[in-house]
Amino acid sequence: MNRITLRSMRSAWLAALVVVSAALIALMSAQRAAHADTTPAAAKSFAEAVDLRPLGTIAVQTDGRIKSMSSFANEMMGYVSGPRQIAGQTRLFTYFDMLFRPDAYRDADVIFVKGSGPRKRIVDRAISIEDTPEMRERMRAFEESGLISESLLLKPEMVALLREMRQDLIRTAKVVDAVDSAITVKSPRFLLSKLRIVPRGDGDLEQQWHGIDSVMFADGEVPLPGSMLLQAEKGPAPADLTPEQLAAVADPWRAFVGAWLRVDAEGVNKAVADLAAALPKIDPANYPDQNRLSWEYWYFANGHMTKVWLVYLAASVLLLMAFVWKWPMAKVLGFGVFGIAVLLHTAAVMLRWYIADRWPNSNMFEAVTTAAWMGALSAVFIEWFTRRTAMSGLFALGGAISGMVALMAAYFLPVQLNPNITNMMPVLHDMWLYIHTNVIIFAYVLIFMAAVSAALYIAYRFFGGAPTYAKVGGAASLIVAGPNGEQRMVDGRAGIGEILDGVTMVLMEVSFVLLWAGIVMGAIWADHSWGRPWGWDPKEVFSLNTFLVFAVLIHVRLKAKDKGMWTAWLAVIGAAVMLFNWIVINFVITGLHSYA
Repeated sequence: MNRITLRSMRSAWLAALVVVSAALIALMSAQRAAHADTTPAAAKSFAEAVDLRPLGTIAVQTDGRIKSMSSFANEMMGYVSGPRQIAGQTRLFTYFDMLFRPDAYRDADVIFVKGSGPRKRIVDRAISIEDTPEMRERMRAFEESGLISESLLLKPEMVALLREMRQDLIRTAKVVDAVDSAITVKSPRFLLSKLRIVPRGDGDLEQQWHGIDSVMFADGEVPLPGSMLLQAEKGPAPADLTPEQLAAVADPWRAFVGAWLRVDAEGVNKAVADLAAALPKIDPANYPDQNRLSWEYWYFANGHMTKVWLVYLAASVLLLMAFVWKWPMAKVLGFGVFGIAVLLHTAAVMLRWYIADRWPNSNMFEAVTTAAWMGALSAVFIEWFTRRTAMSGLFALGGAISGMVALMAAYFLPVQLNPNITNMMPVLHDMWLYIHTNVIIFAYVLIFMAAVSAALYIAYRFFGGAPTYAKVGGAASLIVAGPNGEQRMVDGRAGIGEILDGVTMVLMEVSFVLLWAGIVMGAIWADHSWGRPWGWDPKEVFSLNTFLVFAVLIHVRLKAKDKGMWTAWLAVIGAAVMLFNWIVINFVITGLHSYA
């Protein structure tokens, strides 16, 4: 390649880096603007002064699982407001504010409606009901944020529209079901009934914990605010709790409610501390590990550590600069930043494993983030073996871009990639979950990494690069050998096309073997679970399609003249089929694997 072509190619890469960086900054700014704090000053000062952290680390029993109060509130408010924060408040604060002051949220835009299509129909109906500048502005904000009020949704004309939308089972029925769930969950009776935070006094682990609504009527020194009398019916106090235990919990709870209604932050903080201290003392021998609950609180408070995508972004930029401009310092810095990203990502995966008490691969959030971690970790090992070759740095680049894309998806798409820790579906309680699923998602991330180097090869050829390719494909290219026996992959001898093609082949061959093994293991699991090894389920079909694309790639490479370009395009197509399988099949097409 001549010097002019190299210069134009590097200028193009620089322009691309600038554009991508600017786009990401603009995207983050837009996200902050969309979630701007609109809380009135008095309410904001109360929300900021209240310290709910002691309550965030207490245990709640829900759906047969113990979780932290912060995790529970995050899940419940997710049913109401989706991925949106309400007025800049924490979800724990919003949970109790909705419980204690429901009237403040009746006409507030807090119910999330997913999808531009359903939102447009709601906007048109709302404006037909009340065509005023205020309503148009409110609907403009709704189309952007997806948040609308319960009072508006319950207008007769809107109820009729939702009834129509419920009849469209393919496009809008699920949206209406989610709206119904949101209205149910935000009701104070429901929120109160779900607070099973009082352990049993007899240590019986086979029985459910008590809800706070069954304890708050107990005798004590603090009176129960009148508003709570409307949210639950007084019944007999739990027989397994002593009067002292009942009062130790009921009094702080009643003080908590009263102080909240008075907007007394100091009183709330004292009551919260007393309540959080009293609950574990009821059954200290069987109360969940406070250390784990604290880590769970920290994990959710810090966005599930998905912001690590920013560290991967920095590593990607540095490693790409090192490859294009051959800057040794950029390569050193890139490896350093990539190492930090891998360590942080490892901490996130291990922490979720510790919190959930199971390996994190049983839902889409966990599969995507764990797959990206596997890819990044494999890149570290491959980089060790290729450290003296011209391919050094490119596996880390593929791992960094894969990690960045996966964690960006988890960060920006919390509705589709729900981060809440839930119980596994019964069919997943099988050893094959830890064998088949891990092998498949590892193959998928390697396919994506191969597509990164393949895309770079296509860009290299687009800017006038020579039609070169790795003379010995795949893993063998780590060792050998040009036509005269020299080591072609030694840095300084191999051309850009050979290097990129060699990286693609290494990743493609490993992923090909893993994908084949994963499909076979899936057939074994399917026979074990469903009584047949293969049923032409959509996910099975597109896993096979991905495998066939790579089978074609191997055979085409033997015959095609322009081996590098054919390999690159087929690697990209294979990744596209894989992403279709993971995205469209999971979220659009219903099948036996829709939960995976």
